Amino acid sequence: MQATVQQVIRQLFNSKVGDSRLLDDFNLYDSSVNQKLWSADYHCRRLSSLDINEFRVFPSASDTLSSGATTAGYTVLDVVWYCRNLNLLLDGFFMNSMSVLDTLAHELFALYCCSGVPSNIYITTARKMLADFHPSSKTGELLDEQLKQGGWFTEFEPFRHCTTHESLIRYDDVEFRFDHVNTSYHLLRPIRLPDNPHVRPFTYHLNRVAGEYCQSTLGSIQSLVANVYDAVLLDIHANGDMLPIPAV
Repeated sequence: MQATVQQVIRQLFNSKVGDSRLLDDFNLYDSSVNQKLWSADYHCRRLSSLDINEFRVFPSASDTLSSGATTAGYTVLDVVWYCRNLNLLLDGFFMNSMSVLDTLAHELFALYCCSGVPSNIYITTARKMLADFHPSSKTGELLDEQLKQGGWFTEFEPFRHCTTHESLIRYDDVEFRFDHVNTSYHLLRPIRLPDNPHVRPFTYHLNRVAGEYCQSTLGSIQSLVANVYDAVLLDIHANGDMLPIPAV
């Protein structure tokens, strides 16, 4: 089986770098990128497959409408539990998705030489490092394009910061009906994300469907990671396979 570009870079780094601490850091970040990608994909798939009917329960005599449940037929839809699961999956997706990029940034700091490593590293930090110390790098060019103002990253970034402090979906956002013919619940409209989670009150002019948006964003992140590794390998070869890649 042919090695992936990421595996080739890993093999080169481990064969050429003698600093054990740098090796440990690089290998931790390298494996963590894969873990975070897997976690983001898991939450995205679970979100896409979430069925409101998973949250049906049989009512007891103590069930009341004030509990957040609505009676229909012989079952009760626990809207609170449904919302909690929605927010759990959205939190997991956005946190892990941004972690993919920030962990990749840590890996880039191990791969490219610079005058000092900041205490807080994000993908935007790595972009600046490459601009300052590796202005002709293919990876820097790629990050400039992918992280530019008005692109997908600009739209995505506020959601991670929002989910750190608050939930995106409220109980009132869930509108549903009971289908008596099929004896099942249906959403009256898909669950949507706000246009900008930092702006109050939330607006929904973009009609951003949560599951579709997360799937599209995951595709952008997967593509970015793959393209970054391609660009890194080009930069390594352009510098005579020296690692870490020397600064200009």
